[in-house]
This record gives sequence, structure tokens and C-alpha cells, in this order.
Amino acid sequence: MKKLLVVFVSLSSTLGFSQKNTSKFSVGYNKNIETYFLAEILSAEHRRNNKDFELYKIKECSVYQPVVKNALQKYDRLKNSSIAVSTAKLNDILMEKYGSGNDILMKPLMYHKEFPSVEWINEYQFENNNLTKEQNREATDLIKNYLMELSKFYTRENIEQFFKDNKDFYSGGIEEYNKQIPAGFTNAMEQFYGEGFHAYTVLISPMMMWPIEDNEGRGIAAEVVLKSGKKDIYEIASPFVRVEKPGQFGYDNQFQARFLSVHEFGHSFVNKEVYKRKDQLVKFKDLFEKSKLKETMIKTGGYGDYQTCVAEHLVRLGEIQTAKIQKDAERAEKLKAYHLKNNFIFLPQLEEKLVEYNSNRKKYKTFGDFVPQLLEVFESSSVEFIDNKLNTIKK
Repeated sequence: MKKLLVVFVSLSSTLGFSQKNTSKFSVGYNKNIETYFLAEILSAEHRRNNKDFELYKIKECSVYQPVVKNALQKYDRLKNSSIAVSTAKLNDILMEKYGSGNDILMKPLMYHKEFPSVEWINEYQFENNNLTKEQNREATDLIKNYLMELSKFYTRENIEQFFKDNKDFYSGGIEEYNKQIPAGFTNAMEQFYGEGFHAYTVLISPMMMWPIEDNEGRGIAAEVVLKSGKKDIYEIASPFVRVEKPGQFGYDNQFQARFLSVHEFGHSFVNKEVYKRKDQLVKFKDLFEKSKLKETMIKTGGYGDYQTCVAEHLVRLGEIQTAKIQKDAERAEKLKAYHLKNNFIFLPQLEEKLVEYNSNRKKYKTFGDFVPQLLEVFESSSVEFIDNKLNTIKK
């Protein structure tokens, strides 16, 4: 799990048909996302923060990610270009001033119509409940201005041709990922959470670099509210299998594909319920800092915020429940063992609490209705309990 980073965008309980046969789910790729990650590759030499890791990613991932290798061969001449410098500056400012990583850029990239368009699908606003309104406005302007520059870069350098040249690889990756997904999993998620979204889309990102070890990759959640008010949610997935020969595309691992898809979609159900209840986690905020949990969560997946820690626990709880609804006991047990091994210590208590939710759905129509009860698990904990559990896992 130390190599894995999962971040964080009509009701139906019908199961038993292939997920591929429902129009709500699809797998594809997005040129905005890929163009951004190309610019990120070019920016590595100009970074103030994480420069060594960015350079390591290029050295490592260019060996087994063909799209990264092809991009370096074609665009290496642009390492000192304005977009390279701007991308480095943007990421440094986001980290230093707003405490954010590049995952927060996936949402505005999806709000923007696909390049070469310069228009937006809907009005985009950066939102972080740890920042002031003025800081959120500043970050919004910063990101919008950058995307305007990125769109110009796409047109000026004819990035469209790169996608045409690598069309077969992207098509192969989409097909390969599609083969891994569990039948009807979005329906099972909607049954568990008690609500649903307009569309669920996995976006493969062969340009996103993440060093692959033990078939673990990076997934990022994003969501877009359409002008109609409906919401589309996304998972952006880096490769998690090393490409070593023709016919491989980086996504041929069933457990990892299923885990990432259910996990990242789960954030759209969970995050909104956790972050609006910040004032119900007063004690846990203190426990998170005083125990070994913060340090452990940062090492586990970069989860350095107490709200994020709670959300990541609840998303994993949802993964296990989704597998159970699909009558996939083996996957449910494997997920539970996997997450407990990776320090999600509150899962057993959360599962005990969840019995009330599952047995009383007339009272708790949605997962959000029951979240206050789940937050009690975190609020009623102690430094001693947390540290003892973490020490047990280390042994």
C-alpha cells in the first residue's frame, strides 16, 4: 500500500447483468488529462517541491510505460518551454500555499471541454473547507488561468497528432481495463449508498506516472456537475501493470482494477457526507495529531488530514459492502485483509456499526443518513486504542 495512492469526482438495485451493457458506465481516456500529465513530465526539472521524486518517476516509468517513453522522445525539446515552467510553478504554489497536490487538478480538467476547445462544461470553483473564501477564489483563478495556457499549448504543439499516433495503445488499454470490471458494480454501489449518479466513467491515463510495484497504481476521483444538475463521476487510473511486451497495456490485473474503480467512485458518495460534518470530528482531529495515526496515514497514502482519513476509511467500508452485495465473499474478505494490513484500523468497528444501517434501510434511506453514527467510531476512540492497533499491525 505504500506504493499505492488513491485520492480524491437513477437509483437502481438491479443486479445480475454485465456492467458493460449499461449505458451509465464506460471506459475511455481524456485528452485534457493526458495533456496535463505530459506537461507535468516536462516540468520536472523546474519543480521546487518533490523534484527528486518527479525525476525518479520519469526514469522509472519511461521503462515500462510506452506512452511516457513516446512522449519523452517527441517532446523532450520542450522541457524549458513556458508550459513546463508554468506547470511546475502551479504545482509548487498549490502545495505551498493551498496544501494541495495535483489530484485537485483532475476536476477542473474534466470541467473544461476537451481540448482544443477553450470552453467549459459548467462553472468551475475550487473548494477546500480548510481554506478561506478568498483563498478558494484565488486558487480558482490560478487554475483557470493555467488551463487556458494548457489549451493553447495543446493547439500550438499539435498534441492531437500524438493521440492519433498512439491511438492503438489507448484503444488497447481501454479494452484491457474493460475486461477486469465486475458485472453490475455501479448498481451494487447505488444499492448500498442509496443514491446514484448520471454516469460512471473510468479514464485510463497511460501518461500518468506512478512507479509500479506489486501491481499497485494510482487512482484519482473527479466529478462534474452538469448544467442540468446531474453529476458525472470519474476515476482516472494510472497503469498498474508493467508493459513488457506487445499486447500489454498496463491494466491487466483484475483485483487492482476492481479495487480502484469501486474505490474512486466511492469518494463521490462519501466525501460530501464527511466534509460537511467537519464540526462533528472535533475530538478525532486532536486524536489524529496526537497518536501515530497521522504519520502512518501519510506513509500509507499521503493522507495527512483527519477528514481525509475518515473518508478513506468509509470508502473502503463501501468497497467491502459492494462486494458482499454482489455475493463475492472472496473479494470482500480479500479487500478487508488488504485494508487492515494497510492501517485502516477502524474497519472492524465500522462494520459492526453498519449492521444497524443494513437492517434498517427504511429509517436510513441513504448512506449519508447514517454517517453521523459512523463518525462516532472515530470520535469515541483514544490515543491508546489507535497506537495499540497500529503497533499490532507492524508486528
